[in-house]
Amino acid sequence: MGGGCEYCKDIEDAGGWSDRQHNLDIPGLTPEELDSNPTEIYVTPRIVEIFARNTCNLSCVYCNANLSSKIEQENIKFGEFNKDGVTILGQIKKNTMAQEYLEKFYSWLEKNGRSLRRLHLLGGETLIQHDLIDRVVEILDEYPNPDLELGIFSNFSISEKVFQRHIVEMERLYSQNKISRFDLTASIDAWGPEIEYTRSGLDLELFEKNFKYVAEQEWIRLNVNQTVTTLTMRSMPDLIDKITFYSNNDKRHIGHYFQFVTGFSYLHPEIYGGEFWKNDFDRIFQAMPADTDDQKEARQRMEGMRARILNTQMNPIEIKKMKTYLDEIDRRRKTNWKNVFPYLDIEVENVV
Repeated sequence: MGGGCEYCKDIEDAGGWSDRQHNLDIPGLTPEELDSNPTEIYVTPRIVEIFARNTCNLSCVYCNANLSSKIEQENIKFGEFNKDGVTILGQIKKNTMAQEYLEKFYSWLEKNGRSLRRLHLLGGETLIQHDLIDRVVEILDEYPNPDLELGIFSNFSISEKVFQRHIVEMERLYSQNKISRFDLTASIDAWGPEIEYTRSGLDLELFEKNFKYVAEQEWIRLNVNQTVTTLTMRSMPDLIDKITFYSNNDKRHIGHYFQFVTGFSYLHPEIYGGEFWKNDFDRIFQAMPADTDDQKEARQRMEGMRARILNTQMNPIEIKKMKTYLDEIDRRRKTNWKNVFPYLDIEVENVV
């Protein structure tokens, strides 16, 4: 087993509820050809996700140059880094076919878009890739799909004027029955100084203004998606409190989804061991509501994450890698992780 499948397996082995199990319960996404032949390999896609390009205005500590142009620029400036088992690549090789592939997607969407049930647009930061948004809107205007659920992922850290312009366009598609639903997912992992460090470039005040604006649009299916790292565990309850506040006592549904960081083993909470985070998990569950079915499912998925973490022991080697990595991030960005996360700066035998 490989390629990321271990993530769900580990959670399920610990007795938790994984993303795999959650996704299997989503209705209407199985290609119709599989109804008559479960072994069919030529099928009609029901769900499509598009990562158009890496254009992004943030440089999150758990991201990379392939998904963030800001990180790409930073890596070009500072070059490759190798120390204590931590590697940051320099200049990446550009995909010269990217634009051609994107044009082929547009052509495919024109011809086959009516068969889709879900279309996800992702970045970089999707809402500053105006040509992508505008072109998809044009296609849906000309080839509407009243059964389509359109989803966009965004960091919400763009000007209110630009943000609202795109939302107005989505509302028009929805009100004219050219799509069945619009999902907007806010990517944010915690609240306070911790998240402004973790997602470098994020303006939390601007984020909240845009989030408040969307929360007031009841026609939008609003979600929050967070990546759980060592840097966001302790302030996660503050994010949950914000979600609850803008849910307005459950009158406004806001989906809450989360997953452990992947690709950066030294940023995974498990490196500090389960005992280190025990009180934090208690605070997380105290903050999480359990009134609706979606909220109960979110708690169930969090239980799976807690079960996995509580079974782990402190890993001095990975903690040393984390410190090495964050020290280099600080050098590049003129920040100081020890001021923001003093509780992570612990002395562990064989670490420093």
